Amino acid sequence: MWDQREIQQQLGVINGKLAPDLIIQNATYLHSIFKKWVTGNIWIKGDRIVYAGDRMPAITEGTEIVDATNKKIVPGYIEPHVHPFQLYNPETFAEYAGRLGTTTFLSDNLTFFLLLGNEKAFKVLEQLRELPFSFYWWARFDSQTVLQDEKEVFNQERIAEWLKRDDVLMGGELTGWPRLMNGDPDITASLIAAKKAGKKIEGHFPGSSERTLARMKLLGVDGDHEAMTVEEVEARLQQGFAVTLRHSSIRRICRNF
Repeated sequence: MWDQREIQQQLGVINGKLAPDLIIQNATYLHSIFKKWVTGNIWIKGDRIVYAGDRMPAITEGTEIVDATNKKIVPGYIEPHVHPFQLYNPETFAEYAGRLGTTTFLSDNLTFFLLLGNEKAFKVLEQLRELPFSFYWWARFDSQTVLQDEKEVFNQERIAEWLKRDDVLMGGELTGWPRLMNGDPDITASLIAAKKAGKKIEGHFPGSSERTLARMKLLGVDGDHEAMTVEEVEARLQQGFAVTLRHSSIRRICRNF
């Protein structure tokens, strides 16, 4: 969020009293509301687009002007589900994805949670905020596979500290969902805490039946990303879930739509 001083500077550009920092001129950009290509000039002050349209600002002294003729500009794409800990780390993954326009990542906190204490993990998250990307996270309530000391590792105090963060948007993903369905007090308490904190809950329900999906919805789960067919997408939508469509080299379900 911009503070009052920054907002007054942004208004100063519109009012013709200040110059923008950057103008992207003759830009062909994808308008996210009109859902079509629009040509015009984009004014930027600091880290905010303050105007997009046909006009040029009254003052351009000291402004960097970039001619975008014959170039396409789109809002940064959002990766809604990533585990940035495979053959890469969050920074190297973002650098690779950013080459094709993905700038925002909703990411798994599991490796940070397991290998670092919260204090160290949160320092890393703060360092990631300094990169030209936006990282958001989901907070795990359980491990990918059952651990012998799972109850001690995934304790309520540690999870609650994650849920307090404004860059943590969700709880889950619930790989141990049978425990929730069977009334496990720890995972149930984590889900309730997340709901009270205003977070969504992400499931992990590959091959789940209609009855299982209905149960999970009643228990408070909001979304799932494991649909593999059009029919499974529709089954989740029918129960009120938000559904992430997965399309990759190993799962190409979007070609069916």
